[in-house]
Amino acid sequence: MRYLRNIFSVVSCLFLISCEKVITVPIKDAAPQYVINGYITDSENSCRVLIYTTVGFNDTNFETGVSGAIVTVAENDKSPVRLEEVERGLYRANLTGKSGNTYSLRVELDGKIYTAASTMPRKVNIDTLYITERPFLGKTRKFATVEFTDPPQSGNAYRFIQYVNGEPEATVFVTNDTLINGRRVKYDLLVFNDEYTLYKCDQVYVVMQSIDYSNYLFWNSLNQSALGAPQTASPANPLSNIKGGALGHFSAHTISSYNVAVFPDSTCSYPESSLRPELKVWE
Repeated sequence: MRYLRNIFSVVSCLFLISCEKVITVPIKDAAPQYVINGYITDSENSCRVLIYTTVGFNDTNFETGVSGAIVTVAENDKSPVRLEEVERGLYRANLTGKSGNTYSLRVELDGKIYTAASTMPRKVNIDTLYITERPFLGKTRKFATVEFTDPPQSGNAYRFIQYVNGEPEATVFVTNDTLINGRRVKYDLLVFNDEYTLYKCDQVYVVMQSIDYSNYLFWNSLNQSALGAPQTASPANPLSNIKGGALGHFSAHTISSYNVAVFPDSTCSYPESSLRPELKVWE
């Protein structure tokens, strides 16, 4: 995930008759910012919060997890539960979310307080997952297609995470029900890369998250920035629901998952890790 990181190229310039001069452009790093990414799901004991800092262009220290924060999550009007730091910058609690409830995050760090709230939507399940093969971006490609049924009530939004042979796909797959409200939906997990395709025997595992509107805005703005959409003048930080000045997001969402093999036969074999990869808080 890119936060406040610009990449510059410094080139050599040729002057007059074979006279070369290298011009060095000083790059000033932006001040580090806290990033808070957290979630609670309808899976048992699933509450996780990851806190780290942004890294400057010239910084060689990538161990940016932040320890010592006081992190709590409260369900509706109940007393908040404090999360335990289980490794540097990663906090967790044995909390299980429920659709319709609102979860409030509070982080106290270096004398400042950061807050966020998210309401867990109604759960929508994946009905089926299969492989589609058709022309896309000028080539015949294989990709995953998810089918699900959007509820009749409007305002639903979804994020998908795709793992291929246990490895997460970096593409942001996110949509809402503006054009699909109450319908049976076929959603193609398209990757805008000239070389991308799935291959025979690949194991595809897809997680579907039913997310609230604030988290839809976060993932959609991140996706627009990554794709370089025409309406975005320059890359920007995603729209965060964290209040207090930190980057990131906090999400209360439901989870549905499905896995499928790409045109398998007797020559295919699958390690257990590819059938159900471990989900991480920052994915």
